Amino acid sequence: MYLINQQVEFDPAHKRMTNRQTGKDVHLQLPASLCLLYLIANRNEIVSQNTLLKVGWGARNEVTTSNTFYQSILTLRNALADVGLSRETVKTISRRGLILDDKTTVEKIPRLKEQEKISQEKKPLPLRKIKSRWGLYGASLLWAAILSMGLVGYFLQPELPFQNFIPSSLHLRLEERCDIYHAANEIFSTRSLKMLDSHPELCVAGSHVFISGHRHAERVAAFVCNKDARKEATAVCASHYYWTEE
Repeated sequence: MYLINQQVEFDPAHKRMTNRQTGKDVHLQLPASLCLLYLIANRNEIVSQNTLLKVGWGARNEVTTSNTFYQSILTLRNALADVGLSRETVKTISRRGLILDDKTTVEKIPRLKEQEKISQEKKPLPLRKIKSRWGLYGASLLWAAILSMGLVGYFLQPELPFQNFIPSSLHLRLEERCDIYHAANEIFSTRSLKMLDSHPELCVAGSHVFISGHRHAERVAAFVCNKDARKEATAVCASHYYWTEE
């Protein structure tokens, strides 16, 4: 996640921008979200239209019209205005491309720590406090409800993510700092190894890193979890996206 101008959170994983003060939420279309993410990653450079077409539309960029591109950028600027930012946050440089305004500040938010903080805030009250408010009768009813919900949840458990991921032998090359997984139908490419070498903060002791991205794809995603998300429903994960080359 990213914080723009100390005011707006941009969550590329969920294609969403949120104003911290007003709580205003705006959802972006995938091409617009990917273009904004790329501009943030290259915020001191002018990015050409052709590059953004490849970033936002992937293999469909060759059949995507200029009108479609301009409409997506217009929608992105409208979304920026809706959450309290300037429409000129994304500036057009005539005949050259787009760039983030040089007055725009962007900082990365560690999603994992943020989610752990939220989990701590949502911890249930201790039983002794419940008893003091409702008495033993109310506490008994509460425990009965919790037990019932637990039984229902047991039979209606959703399928955990990353079920088709398998362990990779790559962790041996990374001095076993973390556990690495990749999809069973994907080949772990050298560019994924380069990405992990370039971002050692992804692979720390005790973390579980799920790598997604076909060998010929333009983007690689790394999902860093504090537990094995294939087995643990309580695992907290942070997503990271990178544009890489072989």
